Amino acid sequence: MSRLQSIENALKEINETAFQELCDSFLLRKNQKYRAFSRTGSQQGKQKTIKGTPDTLTLLPHGKYLFVEYSTNISEGVNKLIKDISNCIDHSKTTISPEKIEEIILCVNFKLKTNEIEKLHKVLEHTNINLTINTLDSLAMELHLQHRDLASHYLGITLDTGQIVSMDVFINEYNKASKSIATPLDNPFLHRESELYSLKTDLLKHDFIILTGAPGVGKTKLVLECIKNFVTENKSYQSFCISYKHHSLLDDLNQYFNDDKDYILFVDDANRIDAFNQILGFNRGIRKGNLKIICTVRDYAYESLKLLCTDFLPHKLYLQKLSDEQITGIIKTEPFNITNHDYLYNIVNIANGNPRIAIMATQLAVAKKDINVLNDISGLFEMYFSTFIKDNGEFSNDFNIKCLGLIAFFHTIPFHDREITESILNHFDIGYSDFFHAIEKLDRLELVEIQHNHVKIAEQNLAIYFFYRTFIKDKLLSFDILIYNYFESHQKRFDENVISARNMFNHNDIKQKLYDSLVKYWNKVKNTEEEKAINFLSSFWFFLQNQTLEYIYLTLQPLPNLELDQYNVSYEPNDFVYNQNKIIKLLGHFFLNTDYLKESLELGFEYAKKKPQHLPEFIHKIVEVIGFDREDESIDFLRQIILFELLIEKLQKNETIFAAAFFELSKTFLKIEFTSHGFQKDIVTTRIYSTPNDKKIQDLRENIWITFNQYFSCYPKQALNLLLSFGEPYPGISKELMTFDMPFVLQIIEQHLQSESFVDCRYVQNQVRLWKKHKIKNDAFSRLLNKYTNDIYKAYLKLDWDRIRDKERYDYEDYREYDRLKEKEIRSSFVFCNVAEVTKFYNTFKYLKNQAANDYEYNNSLDLVIDENYKHNKEIGLAVLKEVIKDDNSVNYIPIKIFQNNLKNEIESVSLWNIIIDEKYQHQASWEVSYFYYLDDSLINNSYIKKLINSIRKINERTYIYFEYLHKFLRIDSTIFHKLINIITERNELEKIEIIVKTDFLEESLELLNNDLELVKKLFIQQSKIHRLYDYNGKIFLNILQKDTSFLADYTDYFYKDADNKNSGNNKKLKLIWQIKDIESSLSKTLDHFASKESYLIAVGTHDCNVFFENIDILYRERAATFLRKYCIDNYENPDRMNLLINIVRHSFKELFEHIILLFLTFTQDVKLFEQIYWIGNGGTVVRGDVSFGEINAAEWRNILSIVGKSSLGISLLPIKRHINDKIDHHLEYAEWERKRSFLGRY
Repeated sequence: MSRLQSIENALKEINETAFQELCDSFLLRKNQKYRAFSRTGSQQGKQKTIKGTPDTLTLLPHGKYLFVEYSTNISEGVNKLIKDISNCIDHSKTTISPEKIEEIILCVNFKLKTNEIEKLHKVLEHTNINLTINTLDSLAMELHLQHRDLASHYLGITLDTGQIVSMDVFINEYNKASKSIATPLDNPFLHRESELYSLKTDLLKHDFIILTGAPGVGKTKLVLECIKNFVTENKSYQSFCISYKHHSLLDDLNQYFNDDKDYILFVDDANRIDAFNQILGFNRGIRKGNLKIICTVRDYAYESLKLLCTDFLPHKLYLQKLSDEQITGIIKTEPFNITNHDYLYNIVNIANGNPRIAIMATQLAVAKKDINVLNDISGLFEMYFSTFIKDNGEFSNDFNIKCLGLIAFFHTIPFHDREITESILNHFDIGYSDFFHAIEKLDRLELVEIQHNHVKIAEQNLAIYFFYRTFIKDKLLSFDILIYNYFESHQKRFDENVISARNMFNHNDIKQKLYDSLVKYWNKVKNTEEEKAINFLSSFWFFLQNQTLEYIYLTLQPLPNLELDQYNVSYEPNDFVYNQNKIIKLLGHFFLNTDYLKESLELGFEYAKKKPQHLPEFIHKIVEVIGFDREDESIDFLRQIILFELLIEKLQKNETIFAAAFFELSKTFLKIEFTSHGFQKDIVTTRIYSTPNDKKIQDLRENIWITFNQYFSCYPKQALNLLLSFGEPYPGISKELMTFDMPFVLQIIEQHLQSESFVDCRYVQNQVRLWKKHKIKNDAFSRLLNKYTNDIYKAYLKLDWDRIRDKERYDYEDYREYDRLKEKEIRSSFVFCNVAEVTKFYNTFKYLKNQAANDYEYNNSLDLVIDENYKHNKEIGLAVLKEVIKDDNSVNYIPIKIFQNNLKNEIESVSLWNIIIDEKYQHQASWEVSYFYYLDDSLINNSYIKKLINSIRKINERTYIYFEYLHKFLRIDSTIFHKLINIITERNELEKIEIIVKTDFLEESLELLNNDLELVKKLFIQQSKIHRLYDYNGKIFLNILQKDTSFLADYTDYFYKDADNKNSGNNKKLKLIWQIKDIESSLSKTLDHFASKESYLIAVGTHDCNVFFENIDILYRERAATFLRKYCIDNYENPDRMNLLINIVRHSFKELFEHIILLFLTFTQDVKLFEQIYWIGNGGTVVRGDVSFGEINAAEWRNILSIVGKSSLGISLLPIKRHINDKIDHHLEYAEWERKRSFLGRY
């Protein structure tokens, strides 16, 4: 009989009085925070129950009640319980209003059916009272797992002793209990030297240490090694270990530990010791000697243990898994000496931080001298668990393996929920009690973890192994039952388990064992809706490859062919990240190996013929999956060879879609370097692979080049695009493969490229330059460079600015010298004799600018050409200018040099002005404004003033205005800037045209704008909106504030209207406001404004009003603090303003936080007002994935409670303290939920 069954039987036979005492003790442990506790159904001083309603009541901290009713009366059963509940909510019987009852708890020593439980809940359906029912099942489980001392005390169930032991005894008992599953503790101590040093150092400093980490990382071994070294170096200390056997520890502790001596006590897996409080109580005793306690606890249970030990200020150490580098270090050294990258990569992945598995995998690979043995690591796990599997004792049958297999499949099983658990177990004829008894043993063996009423396997690789062992290898449980009952609801679990098993173990063996079951299920779903069929095949395509391809083929047959003359193959890198076509995704699986690669490719192209819009995604899938990788070397790049053999075969049959695919895919597969991405331990990994210069690669490239050459004339556009992409410099260039490719490329150049074509010439010149850069030589280079040049290419070399390329043509030391030499060449090369030459040049220029990948400097070249020609021949220079105007300035040119050098006299100035205003064209207003920048001072008159104003009015696009070039106009009209700024602000406001005024102008603008402060303010706000970093140093802002502090409210009101402005970087200047005298009144109004407008945002993160206070100069900090204190005094009754204040103080004035709380309490103790203030805020930044917001928030509320405790206001603060305690409890409950979520989702 199992211990659980013994507890159940004892509970059934217990008398009514003992049952009530047992349950009272049990419930008090679960609800330790209460104001009052009364057993109204128990006779004082006697072991006898009396009538009373309720049997027990507890007054909770927040003033509500918890009622408890007990029953051992199985004959009256649910009827008595209904009556008990009804009495609890009868005010005449309890004298307590039902509104004050938070929860009613029922404790019974018999089982209840589901419909009976429903009846009980129905009694309270019209109230807000929670109902908790502890039946025989749940009570027995709780006593068995968490409160065995209660089981011993009240039920008389005998427990073992011998719990304080030496290290040697502990190690022996540990090894025996683990059945060699956990790494034996007497193994050599390796690769934890730094952690050992840290633990020893901390043990000298601290008397209470908690070592935490994931299961299996070596916590126990590290502590034992540390204690052994410590007692050797500190002779006064003796060491003992807790070998917990679920009995009271206090007597043993008192017996073994002398108050006068020094001890170290090791408590392994402290969270599993339900008598741990006895250890803590013993540690509180008065002693002359020292007592140091080291506890280990799994990471998921650390927070719970820490709360128990808070009084002792425990020091935490976190032990990581062995890193990949440490695992690599083990297998690289003697006796293994593994240095091959592929071996290291695979072994590290298999080990997942476990050194023993790493060593076994290494030994297997070394013995077999074949990396492929690592593709089936079932043998490793067989060895690893050999004792467990072959043991003739408690594991002589396969029951435990069955339980592990079930847990592995479901990831977690909520064993505490009997209804759900039994619904699973019943499918496989497993009894609930037997399952419960098994997981208890497996928990002790550290094969499973039990937490939050769920059970899961401790480590991911183990879970996969036990699933494989249970459902596939030994068929201990039926895979048919599993798939028929759970595939639709648990498809992801099938994917996780079956795919992982396939990857870890012999996939052919798995396929053979699962095939009949999968075919049977497939025959059931294949004729249902398409989504079900594709979902099933997406999980099991590997085992049903023929069926999958046949299904896709039959699905495509009814679709019509859409033969196109031209196919789109282009796509953006992230086009298919979130929305993948299911057919293409399914076909992509077949690209991983060669068995059905050709068939799947043909089907994919057939699908693209019928639905051409999906061809880009299909091309992307080919590149993603069939791109070269290290594993392709072992199969002589057969996947890539099959792909291009198919493309070339179909291309020879003149199928256009294959031509489009061939040229597009050749761009990728002619590259040398390939990048693949994956996931390892929840981290994105990147692998870079360079194709080797071997015979198979050469043959493949040769076939691509020959086919490329053969079909160049048929598809010249696609062919040229491929050639151009090949000629661009790219990462990972291989000189050897470039040399191999060169004869093919030279042949293509000779046969298909024309010296008359600029694009062809540019390609040949760039390609030869690339070859020469990599020290590749060929006698043809000189001839090609001479042949493939033409007038347009020569013009290109002169007009195009490329410092790297031009280094071969110019001898220069720095960029300034290059600019000078380039300008000289341009000016000397493009001097024209007639208008025909001008037209020819402009057409060439326009063509080259459109061809350029970077055309930034081209207009600079045009500017030099126009100026130089004007200097030589004004008519020719003007002809170039007119050519641009006639073309509607499609090249987006703005004249500079011709104005800069030639607006010196009236005649030329008038002539140029007439030309630029004669016709309408793009950017005309900018031409006119540029004209005025360079107009000679002596020529300025009222006529030009009017023209300038008119030009500014004409601006209809984003334009920069450089007022420093317009100062000369002030001599004629001192108000000209005022007029222009009025026009600019009006156009910006009404027409949303972004006319930008440089910062330099506004720094001196007030006088220049006739002291029109309102105009300056308006312009400043507009420019700040247009240009995110306008007035970055805040000089203009401060100048305006010094004249009018009310501008602060105007500016910030604008500033926060648009969410984009908040993150612009423009707000940094706001902290400078403390330089302004008497800014406090305006700042107070500004804060009031935002508190009323954004009250819903104040609790979230750092409010933007912190910019006024964060990192302010130390000279102004006390002034700012004084302002915040006064703001609290003035606004303590306004929750929105107080919330804004607290947000500012918490983030920018932390040292003021305590003072503000106490100041607030001085003026009001109103708990309702206190509750409306976000004292700890809400939200924040997650820095680590294991952050517990519940713990963080609870700690913040504890800090606030300690601050409130410093007030001298006494009992008037009790309601506020109650509220704070409620908050602490709430966040601790949330922290428990976080730990549960982490446990259920973690591996």
